[in-house]
Amino acid sequence: MNNRMQAKIPRQLFFYVTLFLFLAIPAGRFVTIFGYNSDILTQGEKSDTKTYSQRHLQNLRQSVFPRYIHLIDTQNSGMNGTILQSGVLFTYKNYQAREVYFISSLDRYKKHKMYRNSRGVWYYLLPRTEYESKQPEKTVRYKYVVDGLYVHDTSHDQYEDDRAGGLISLYYLDSDYMKPKEGILVLGDDTQDNRKVLFRFYAPNARYVSLIGSFNNWDSGLDRMQRTKDGYFEIVKSLPEGEYVYLYRVDETIEIDKKPPELKYHPVYGRVGYFNIK
Repeated sequence: MNNRMQAKIPRQLFFYVTLFLFLAIPAGRFVTIFGYNSDILTQGEKSDTKTYSQRHLQNLRQSVFPRYIHLIDTQNSGMNGTILQSGVLFTYKNYQAREVYFISSLDRYKKHKMYRNSRGVWYYLLPRTEYESKQPEKTVRYKYVVDGLYVHDTSHDQYEDDRAGGLISLYYLDSDYMKPKEGILVLGDDTQDNRKVLFRFYAPNARYVSLIGSFNNWDSGLDRMQRTKDGYFEIVKSLPEGEYVYLYRVDETIEIDKKPPELKYHPVYGRVGYFNIK
């Protein structure tokens, strides 16, 4: 046997072994995004974050417990400029329904259209939103509006009395959904002349972070930021109208804001974040 034939055998063996493992391992233990379906959803842990495509939603055969997911949405990417979306997937199965809406306590029970697949499963992705200063309520109370009738989610037993003779379903948001907005947030008036400005910087591995800038003469000892349990560092400053440049001192290094409103050039520090309070 020549050298070429000897080289081909290990490659072919590797290919068939890999194919065997892919097909033989039971569903729920080894999952690619191309093999996702309702059976795997019901067997998997509710806390796992999975990745879906529109094809997976079209192939769902039954409603499943709500869960936080990533969705590759090529159909609606042109609307918001992004293909990958994240949020909580809600599903409801009803072959006969003509229209179904999702309503919840998050936005005072505003109707959101659900979409039906060919198997009679309606679905809606509650998109993840970044909160500013106040963390949203963790408990989501929700129902489905099915051809004008209000019904609760029967895919799980987490519900309570809606005080109107019926039941309302409950879902508890976790830290994946409740992501704080990074950068600079003007919260409102502090005094007649000053505005409250929140600075938020993500540095989960840092021991300390200080805010430095033109408002404190670049002194890292003046504005030490407070660490949150999610790995963010925050501080609220009271600042008058004007233009400002800033950076962060992260342990022993100087870093620029990951999401600055604008960038400027500083003769000493180079690129710095810039914002203007009007």
